[in-house]
Amino acid sequence: MSSEVSDEWRAMSFSEAVAINPKRSLSRKGPVPFLDMASLPLNGSDVSVVASREVGSGGSKFQVGDTLFARITPCAENGKLGFVRSIRNGDVAQGSTEFIVMAGRDGLTLPEYVSYLAGWTEVRGRAIGLMEGTSGRQRVPNWAFDEIEVPIPPLHEQRRIAEVLRSVDDAVAKSSAVLSKFVEVRAHQLEGLMALPGEMRPLADVCRLGGGYGFPIKHQGKRNGAYPFAKVSDMNRSGNETELGSAENYVDESDLKVLRAKPFPPGTTLFPKVGATLLTNKRRIASREIIVDNNVMGAVPTDIDPWFLFYAFNTIDMADYVQPGAVPSVNQGTIGKIMIPVPSREVQRQYVGTMRDLDQAIETQRATISSLSLTKAAVTSDLLSGRVRVPA
Repeated sequence: MSSEVSDEWRAMSFSEAVAINPKRSLSRKGPVPFLDMASLPLNGSDVSVVASREVGSGGSKFQVGDTLFARITPCAENGKLGFVRSIRNGDVAQGSTEFIVMAGRDGLTLPEYVSYLAGWTEVRGRAIGLMEGTSGRQRVPNWAFDEIEVPIPPLHEQRRIAEVLRSVDDAVAKSSAVLSKFVEVRAHQLEGLMALPGEMRPLADVCRLGGGYGFPIKHQGKRNGAYPFAKVSDMNRSGNETELGSAENYVDESDLKVLRAKPFPPGTTLFPKVGATLLTNKRRIASREIIVDNNVMGAVPTDIDPWFLFYAFNTIDMADYVQPGAVPSVNQGTIGKIMIPVPSREVQRQYVGTMRDLDQAIETQRATISSLSLTKAAVTSDLLSGRVRVPA
C-alpha cells in the first residue's frame, strides 16, 4: 500500500491506527450481554447483542462502536466481522474468545471507519496470511496487525468515506430484508401444498420412478452421443436449500460419458437415494436429458405437472422413509407409496405459477445483493487506498 496518497493522509501500522483488544470493564457476577461466534455476521454487518448468559472468566469484552474480527479458521477466511451497533441490557458485552476486538483511537480513527478498514481485503488478507497454529485450528495473532500498514486519512475524510460505504450497506440490508420476506413466503406456500384440494394418490401413480443410470435398455448397441452425467455430489453444490435450478446447472459438463442407458427426460425430478444428502432438501429438476449415477433416483411425471411434482418432492421429509441402518437409503417401493395431493390441472398450474414467480423474485434479489457486494468491495478498495477521493 502506497503511503504517498495525500499530504493529509498518514501511513502507519494497523495497530497504531486502531486499538486492538482495548480494556473494557464488565460486571463480575450475574447475567451479562453475550455474543457467540455463530451470531457474528459476515463482511462487517451491524451487530445487535440481544442474548445474555452468566458472566464467564474468559472471553472478549466489547462495547457499542467496537468492531469484532473473527480470528480463527475458517471464520476469518469466511469474512466473519461485525460492527457493534447496540447492546441490550448493558454497556459492555462479553463474547467468544475467538474475537479480536478493535476500536478507534481518539483523534485518529472513527469507530465506523475502523469496521470498514478491518474488513478491507488488503487488511483481512494479510492478517489471514499471518495465521499461526496447526491445520484446522489456525488463528490470526494480535501481532499480525503490527505488520500491516494502512493509509489513514484525516477524520473529516474518514467520515465521508464511511457515509458512502454505509449507503451501500443500507442498500444491501434492504435487499436482504426483501429476500428474507420472499423466502418466508415461499416456505409458507410450500408448506401449504399438502393441504391443496385434490385426490391423495401415491407417487407411483403419477410418475415413473427409476434409479441408477436412468432406465436401462436391453440392447448393447453404441449410443449416439453422450449425456450430462450427474452424481450425488453434483446435487449438493448449492448450499442454499431454497435455491432452485435445473440439474444441468449442478453438473460438470466436461464429465460426459457414453453409457448404455436411456436418459431421464426433461422435467424429471432428481433426488439422492442414499447418504446424508438424501436427508437434505437437495432435489433438482432436469431441464434436459440427463443420466445419473447409481445413488440418484429420478421421478418422471406421467400424470402430473413436472414442476408441481418437483415442489411436492420438496415437501417430503425423507427422514420419515429411510431404511434402518447406518447409512440412510430409500428404494423405489418406499418412495412410490408416498401419498401426495393431486389437484386439478388448473390448480396445479396456478400453484406452479405462484411458486415460480417467487423463485424468480428470490433469484433477482440474490443477484442484486451479489452485485451490490461486488460494488462495495471495489468501492471500499478505491476509497480506503485513497485512489478515489470523496469530495468535501
